[in-house]
Amino acid sequence: MDDNDISKENRLIDSFVQAEISVLVELRMGNGLHAMEVEKLVKALAACADEWENRESIPQNAIHALIELFDELYNFSLIYKEDEATRIMEAAKQIKALIHRWTKETGEIDPEKAKDIAKLLEYINEDGHFFEKLQNGKGMDERQFERIYNELESISNQIYGWETLPKVLVNMLIDLCEMDLYASQYQEQQEQAEKIYDAHERIMTLLIG
Repeated sequence: MDDNDISKENRLIDSFVQAEISVLVELRMGNGLHAMEVEKLVKALAACADEWENRESIPQNAIHALIELFDELYNFSLIYKEDEATRIMEAAKQIKALIHRWTKETGEIDPEKAKDIAKLLEYINEDGHFFEKLQNGKGMDERQFERIYNELESISNQIYGWETLPKVLVNMLIDLCEMDLYASQYQEQQEQAEKIYDAHERIMTLLIG
């Protein structure tokens, strides 16, 4: 890849990150969803999806913004009043579709990277799949979560040293960052919901800081 390609990629990611920051700052300040800023974010995400849709990995400098975006928007939709909450949720769904395009898994990943993340993938998939059990109302398998968390912690410095992350890993990180979204299924099981929130908090601290 030549310098021009790298420069183009950096511009695309910078546009995405800055657009995301602008949208989230307005929401955090209580100003609601700023239509022009959302339009910029959607445009930036679409450009990134066009660029990376057919590649097997995503640049490191996009990861933090990418993996927490939908979760942030979804949670903002819960604290705003009805009309604004609906607008936020609609924008979140549109953005989620673009994230799916960007992170669509294609082709073989680097063998060394595949080896490094193999245990993490194994721990998520074992015993009927960690997230499928959450989704199907079976609750959070605490022992399985601890295996996942400990493995992620053990390889975190290594994977954040990579220039690009395989999409299969990016999708795992997104799933982990969105764990708290499952808690709404357990409103009548307060202890279970609290366990999910606590696990989510640990993941976010590990991945985002």
